[in-house]
Amino acid sequence: MKQGRTLPDLASELERQMNAKRDFLAPADALRVASNGHTDLILKEAFAVNEVAHSQIADYTGIPKGFYDRLRNATEELRVIQPGDLNEGIRPDIPLFDMVVNRLLESKGADRRMVRTLDGKARAFLSDSFSVDLDNFDVFRMAARAMEEAGLCPDNVVSCEVTERRLYLKVVSPRLEAVIHPSNLAGEHGGHHFLKEPQVVLAGFILSNSETGLGSLSIQQVVMKLLCTNLWIKEEGVRQRHLGKTLEAGEDGAVYRSDTRQAEARVKLLKIRDHVAAALDETRFQALVGKMQETTEVRLEGNVEKIVEVAARKFGLDESEQESVLKNLIEGADLSLWGLTNAVTAAAQSSPSYDRATQLEAIGGRFFALPTAEIREIVRAA
Repeated sequence: MKQGRTLPDLASELERQMNAKRDFLAPADALRVASNGHTDLILKEAFAVNEVAHSQIADYTGIPKGFYDRLRNATEELRVIQPGDLNEGIRPDIPLFDMVVNRLLESKGADRRMVRTLDGKARAFLSDSFSVDLDNFDVFRMAARAMEEAGLCPDNVVSCEVTERRLYLKVVSPRLEAVIHPSNLAGEHGGHHFLKEPQVVLAGFILSNSETGLGSLSIQQVVMKLLCTNLWIKEEGVRQRHLGKTLEAGEDGAVYRSDTRQAEARVKLLKIRDHVAAALDETRFQALVGKMQETTEVRLEGNVEKIVEVAARKFGLDESEQESVLKNLIEGADLSLWGLTNAVTAAAQSSPSYDRATQLEAIGGRFFALPTAEIREIVRAA
């Protein structure tokens, strides 16, 4: 499991962001981009566009992201002459990227967009019905209350982070414990003949939320292996979508708070307590442990390199992740499906991105719900 911030650092950063962020509403035809070594989104002031907002602008304007990035990265080479008079001292050409994006934004007319900003950057480009009342600081405070009611304390938070994409809070309960018994299957590869000790796992949950339109507020069941802190995220979970009433703004375009919207958001926030309790349900935990135990009985019958290659292709791992999984599998000396899913979640610890590390932990969790035919395709690869 990859480590992020400390819990006090996370709380401090969420409070800082809550006070620093600004949201604006504007018709699409009043927005434009301007490139000069980087891309600014121009409202009444300029905001540097981050990668999340770039993807959303590309999607909104209908420009394929690969082509969008090609234009964006060639603003000095691909330029067009501006119509009109040529003023002395002003460069007469503009980036093709700016012209294409601005023409398409203009074609959208009065369709309103919300631009979420933080620290001088445009961090999201969203519709005017995106709920700004399920934001990270409020979610974090309600999660703290839910943890307290579940008998958990700050020490039970095993990892947490906030990125440009999402907030993450990973929590385990020391009261929900089980043991996985590896089957010690004999194999041809070095080290696999060593007996594997029983492995203690703990139940928990992951809470995640996105202020930038990249996913719902969600709570999912997790299991953590105590010895090496590998973490598995169960694919199924509870989600609250960021949809609400149409936003309103003042004369300066800044979105203002609405008592009605906040009341609706509070109802959703209060449900966090119920969802946390459900994620920590012992019956659900034991059912998942049973699925995990079953994977210890499934031997990797094919060629190890091919098995990892097939799994990487199925779950969308890149080349470096595939190499990491293969290394972890061989070093782990457990050539079973349990060993393979351990190798995947161990790869999360070396991922340079907390977002991607969490995705790898979710991929590890998907092994426990694979249909038999797909399991055979993986373990028999040759």
